[in-house]
Amino acid sequence: MSELGMRLKNARVEKNLTLEQLQEMTKIQKRYLQAIEEGNLHLLPGNFYARAFVKSYSEAVGIDPEMLFEEHANELPASSKQVTEIPPRVQSKKNGSTKKTRRFLAVLPSVVAVVFIISILIGFWYFLQKNTAIDEVVPTDIGQETVDGGKDEEALKPEEEDEDEEETQLIEVEEIEDVEEELPEQELVFVETKGKETIYQLLNADEFKVEIELDGKSYIEIDNLKGKTFHASIEDSGKVLSFDFSEEESIHFNFGASNNVKLFINDEPFEFPLNIAHQKVTFHFQEESEQ
Repeated sequence: MSELGMRLKNARVEKNLTLEQLQEMTKIQKRYLQAIEEGNLHLLPGNFYARAFVKSYSEAVGIDPEMLFEEHANELPASSKQVTEIPPRVQSKKNGSTKKTRRFLAVLPSVVAVVFIISILIGFWYFLQKNTAIDEVVPTDIGQETVDGGKDEEALKPEEEDEDEEETQLIEVEEIEDVEEELPEQELVFVETKGKETIYQLLNADEFKVEIELDGKSYIEIDNLKGKTFHASIEDSGKVLSFDFSEEESIHFNFGASNNVKLFINDEPFEFPLNIAHQKVTFHFQEESEQ
């Protein structure tokens, strides 16, 4: 048994709590609670969940989680932000490059179509110019059959070339569409529910933009769990709030009347998990380059 697990277990015993009771309080399965007490953190779903479960356990038994993380840092897995060794500026450039690439892929089919149409027009213009030159040099009443025959042979060549070019362009467009289809879709993964608060993790997203629309009056508070508050006031019906939290690791929402709120995460509507007016929602955000 690890020092961390023994400390948590002793605190649970002092509060006369069984593992079953602790499971009801934290919404964490009993086998994971037992693994924490025995020091088998490798049995938990992952590093993020290991830290989140230990945090919930410590809060339930009355231990400050920040102090616990600091004193037992050698036993706990590092957070996702600690693991990465990429400087913030380098990551920003990489994310910017990814966004530019996606925008380029989005408009590329239109560019290909325009180039294809211009190619057809140039071929048609060249065909007309060539026939006009022949008509000016050869009188219409001399060698008519020979001239007409030449026109028929020349008319076939541009059409055959255009068909080959059209097939090439179609193949390129299909390849681009296949690349776009392989991009992972944004996903919200449920972590746990504690009282009025529900915790999620935002995956497969290189940005974290939020929009709030109000159908009625509601108190709205937003912070990053590190002491920074972005918004805290009562808003009236019809108000629309927009935020960009792409540089934040976690964002915590406190809604006084969630039934009057429509929440959108990167333009995707979010459904509140609890059927109560006052509820809190926390999102842990990992940029796509860190996953």
